[in-house]
Amino acid sequence: MKKTVLTISLLLAIILNLAAQNDAVFSSVPVVNGKVVFEQFIITNSNKTAEQNYVQLQNWVKSKYSGSPLLSGIRFDEKSNFVTVSAGTNLILPANKAGVREEMTMNYRFDVSITGAGCMLVVRDITYQSAKKDGDSFFPKKYTAEQTITDQSVNVSGTEGELRANLRKASLDFFNGLYSEINKLF
Repeated sequence: MKKTVLTISLLLAIILNLAAQNDAVFSSVPVVNGKVVFEQFIITNSNKTAEQNYVQLQNWVKSKYSGSPLLSGIRFDEKSNFVTVSAGTNLILPANKAGVREEMTMNYRFDVSITGAGCMLVVRDITYQSAKKDGDSFFPKKYTAEQTITDQSVNVSGTEGELRANLRKASLDFFNGLYSEINKLF
């Protein structure tokens, strides 16, 4: 009896651990043809048609992004069951060694295409802009994901390396959250 309870407990712990890991699909920063591109396939509800899943996706995009001050644009393509969203978000970075949590604005574009088997999420065109400080230029400086969050760019020493590592962590957390929201739709 003890072996059975122990075995069931162990299996339950493994299943719960695997379920928790599925939410963090982005754990590294992939570079494709010199550009940072996050891609993930999501299996959709097989009881619904691609068109029904697309309508569900459309409704989610409208409710999440309509009225957002950092929204650049939304494009719906009903013929191809394809959505493109260009938006931004304010990232609060993890605390640095001095205990300061810096804020950066991240602009990004993501595409979701629905097929009969599932949907493909692609996040691309990621840029960052630091919060304006007194004495800064009127025109804010923008940094690309390729300049800041790749393995090569994070491996810089000092405060710049710490900032980039924190920016990478906050970005991955955000993209994993985006993936989770879209995955829960189906």
